[in-house]
Amino acid sequence: MPNNPLDCALRILHLEDDAADRELIANQLATDGLRCEFYAATNEAEFRRALAEAKLDLILSDFSLPGFDGITALAIAKQNRPEVPFVFVSGTIGEDRAVESMNTGAKDYVLKSRLDRLSATVRRAVEETAQIAERSHALAALRESEERFRQVTESIEEVFWLAEIDPRRIIYVSPAYAKIWGRPCEQLYSSPNSWLENICPEDRARVVAFVAQQGLGGGDVEYRVVRPDGSVRWINDRSFPIKDAGGKTYRVAGVAEDITARRQLEKEVRQAQKMEAVGQFAGGIAHDFNNVLAVIQMQASLLLSDPVMPARINRGMQMIMGAAERAASLTRQLLAFSHRDIKQARDIDPAKVIGDTANLLRRIVPENIALESQFAPGLPGMHADPAMVEQVVMNLVINARDAMPGGGRLVVSLDQVDAGADRVAVHPGVKPGRFVRLCVVDSGHGITGENLSRIFEPFFTTKESGRGTGLGLATVFRIVAEHHGWIEVHSEINIGTTFRVFFPAVVGAAAKGKSKPVPAKAGNGESILLLEDDAFVRALAREVLERFGYRVLEAANATAALHLWEDSRGDFDLLITDVILPVGLSGGELAQRLIALKPGLKVIYTSGYSSDVVAPGLCLDANRAFLKKPYSAEELAAAVRRHLDQPRAEASPRPQ
Repeated sequence: MPNNPLDCALRILHLEDDAADRELIANQLATDGLRCEFYAATNEAEFRRALAEAKLDLILSDFSLPGFDGITALAIAKQNRPEVPFVFVSGTIGEDRAVESMNTGAKDYVLKSRLDRLSATVRRAVEETAQIAERSHALAALRESEERFRQVTESIEEVFWLAEIDPRRIIYVSPAYAKIWGRPCEQLYSSPNSWLENICPEDRARVVAFVAQQGLGGGDVEYRVVRPDGSVRWINDRSFPIKDAGGKTYRVAGVAEDITARRQLEKEVRQAQKMEAVGQFAGGIAHDFNNVLAVIQMQASLLLSDPVMPARINRGMQMIMGAAERAASLTRQLLAFSHRDIKQARDIDPAKVIGDTANLLRRIVPENIALESQFAPGLPGMHADPAMVEQVVMNLVINARDAMPGGGRLVVSLDQVDAGADRVAVHPGVKPGRFVRLCVVDSGHGITGENLSRIFEPFFTTKESGRGTGLGLATVFRIVAEHHGWIEVHSEINIGTTFRVFFPAVVGAAAKGKSKPVPAKAGNGESILLLEDDAFVRALAREVLERFGYRVLEAANATAALHLWEDSRGDFDLLITDVILPVGLSGGELAQRLIALKPGLKVIYTSGYSSDVVAPGLCLDANRAFLKKPYSAEELAAAVRRHLDQPRAEASPRPQ
């Protein structure tokens, strides 16, 4: 539609039965400079047809026609073409009828005796109608824009808000405010600062200072709000200044986003990164420490095997052996924590594994603590490392015991839960599905909020010196993460603490028993090539093997081992080699060379790390086995005899 319809020829429907009057009116409009295109109608049928077919800017109508009248024509026009202005041009209309006609929708009237008024009336009617149409279009566009705005602001999860700066007043806040803050939007309109009152006291002063600076250019701020139910949500609030023509900020718009899930995810990632870094350090220490423990355990077991050992010395060696075993347990925690001792998982019955562990732990729980087991029937299985699961239960139960020095109630329970995408979204590496939930609940002194956020940090402990390493819960965290589960903790001071551990479930899994150790048997003079870079471990391993009847040649590195092989022309029944060597070839690379020279050669790899971590490409089979450090003299001898007695594989695959 043009801005001014008068700039073009006016399209006029003229309802007039007198041809002379039609010509007179047309001439008058032309004389006054109006360009017009006329559609003539002399009766109702022609009038209706023109209304339906013609594009019109104006209707001029006589008041009285044979068999038809202007009032009826006006009614028909308003029903079919209400946007077209209607003007009466008549010589018979009276003042009263004219006023009545305008009340029913006519734009104006002109007497045929006063046609000098006609052009001005036509111009005014057309221009006013165009202005009304323009305003209607603008209002319709505004309503459409407002509807789109409403749909957007009511659909997004973020809170959109608009506020005046001086005086402070909320102009608009989207419905998401009620969902996130837990309070009605009307409260914010009536009390613009009420949202500040709901901010955690620790964050409020910082947010108030930020709000005071909003007029200088906006920005973003993060804070916590406390909902009416006591839950806390993290908010990221971004504001943007709105300036007037003079560049002065007079309003502020903003978007407040609930970032609670993101903050939790960031916390989980930071925790995982921190534990990975410390874990690498801890794993290195544990690996070296296992070499020391191997010496202690082998020497102690050798001395204990001496039948003429005095009783007093024997008791001392038993204490040394026990201390070495406890130290080995600590290194296992370090390696589990550092992701370097994850054993092969298998399908297990969680009720049996955890039930047996809980029963064993009754020995270390004092009588003033009631230890209860509550397992739901029909539990699904778990694909997990049973030793690691046992360690999770052990650490949680010991922590619960220590939290109740005056006695109390300790409950270990198992049930199953289904977790959807929303629940697992904040836990990296966890997929939705069915989980076995292990709960350890105590009635102890509880954990403060400050300490609760740090309990999974490595080496963090609130226990007295000498009573805790700070690795227990860090190890639990690592084990659960490696099994693609997660942990939830709730604690109240002087009421107690609940740990909920979630392990992915496997339907139909069954428990598998542990294999019994095979007693060590003497050798038959078999020849063994021993490669070990630690001199003490190497010397003791040689002594043990020679006591058990084997012929042993030892080497400190792969180069020396290759020389011994050449000198002996490969006359060895077994290669025992550490996997990780400081220089030259690794144990795996050396074994590959020797197997190429002597297919079917028996090999035992050793390491302070587990085979899962250090030797994924060793291709363990009937010809190749793995012995983890530290080991006692009996364990070394039993492993050698067991492997030598194993039927040799005909075609051993090349290690990758």
